[in-house]
Amino acid sequence: MMHPSIKFHGITASLVLAVPFVAMLLSSCGSASKTEEVQSDRQAASLQEHRGEAQGTTYSIKYVSELRLEDAVFEDILEMIDREVSLWRPLSRINQINAWDRTDALFGFVDSTQIIGPLWALSEELHGLTRGAFDPTVSPLVELWGFGFSEMGEVGADQVDSVMSFIGMVPDRFDMNEEEEDGYYKSTWVRKGDPRAALDFNAIAQGYSVDLLLEALRERGITDAMVELGGEVVCRGSNASGGPWRIAVDRPIEGSTEMDRTFEMVVAVQDRAICTSGSYRKFHEVDGRKISHTIDPGTGWPAANGLLSATVLAPTGAYADAMATAFMVLGEEQTKGFLNLYPELGLDVLLMSDDGQGGYSIWSSPGFEAVSSRP
Repeated sequence: MMHPSIKFHGITASLVLAVPFVAMLLSSCGSASKTEEVQSDRQAASLQEHRGEAQGTTYSIKYVSELRLEDAVFEDILEMIDREVSLWRPLSRINQINAWDRTDALFGFVDSTQIIGPLWALSEELHGLTRGAFDPTVSPLVELWGFGFSEMGEVGADQVDSVMSFIGMVPDRFDMNEEEEDGYYKSTWVRKGDPRAALDFNAIAQGYSVDLLLEALRERGITDAMVELGGEVVCRGSNASGGPWRIAVDRPIEGSTEMDRTFEMVVAVQDRAICTSGSYRKFHEVDGRKISHTIDPGTGWPAANGLLSATVLAPTGAYADAMATAFMVLGEEQTKGFLNLYPELGLDVLLMSDDGQGGYSIWSSPGFEAVSSRP
């Protein structure tokens, strides 16, 4: 059987269409310190709430409406995302892509849910903006350092250099393109430069998920809502008391859990998303040295810049989620420089760093400080 061809950044390769779409979730990367809406003493009767479990974590959806939606509205969206990008589901779309071991042919599929395509496109944008600090092709490094499905073995420069040879969102390592016919989307094709190359959208997919859940509410005429998934939060409009949604940010206390956490500050959030990434809960300890689960895609080594957590206020959940991860890679000083360079992105940031004396220091952008207070 003859296969069509597609031009891939100057490279023509044969196309092998993947098996038909098998509906497939996404695991929580565990990097975000959980945020939580601080309850007002006055709760209006019109405040609706949905809670559940998804993506290896929990979710909470609150909105102001006299009508309560069916749980299935949210469950179906979360299930759809899981089918596409969960590393925990063997038959997920992303696992099919990661399992593709041919470099002489392309992996093809129809992106009918429009989950992976937009995630890849946004990741490319952020990869460029952050000069590679955000990179979903980091998955093999996550496995190498024992923060994925594999146990951490002996890791040295040779092992890191070997994996780094196929890390990066560049055409000769990992590339994704869409094919059109008569101006309409037809299919998506993935090209690998090495069969071991793999994707991991965990640093952006939960933020993207809360965006989709909020959009489902908007489509039903609901304009006052708060959606939280695994600590990633997006808020629109007002809470039941008519004021901004109030979201608490954890103190970066090593060993703390969701049961014994304490709050550093409370943030008034309205028409924005707030997401946190942190290194103080998920790390390895080797010979008395802590190894962060935040891997620098530029070096292949865990980030060691002293940053304990980064909380980001952004226009969307996907942006806030991804930028929180990128800032953990960049560290405090480079993050400040990034904010000065790109004020048009509308980001406000809270950074908590190891002070070298067993405690932590706090820095926040003026916009973040303006909407935050002590609990």
